[in-house]
Amino acid sequence: MSDSVASTVDAPAAAEAAANGKTPRKAAGKPAKAKTPAALTVTLAYADGDWTVAATQGTKALAKPHPIRPSDALKMVGLLDAPGVHDAVEQILTAERTDAELQAERLRAELASIEAKLAELRTD
Repeated sequence: MSDSVASTVDAPAAAEAAANGKTPRKAAGKPAKAKTPAALTVTLAYADGDWTVAATQGTKALAKPHPIRPSDALKMVGLLDAPGVHDAVEQILTAERTDAELQAERLRAELASIEAKLAELRTD
């Protein structure tokens, strides 16, 4: 019975709107739910001695892997409350530093050997 009452009430409004050349408005429904943004993922990666940072939002790449300095990688994880992650990055940096120091020492020894040979070959 309420359907017929609603039709009777709405019919005059629709007829009046049509007479004025207007289309009747629909009743306002629920407001559209705001779309939440896609998840943002920022990735700090280490591979083959290089550190990179990248970002994606949903399936869209915001920043392709961009090289960063090892010290910047350590600073980034230092901002997080994740001691295990900080320790892992620190261990990688320590191992890289040790390797670089050993390589530098080998190169210094090789350079000293070459300079000694060069000194012997000079006839000053």
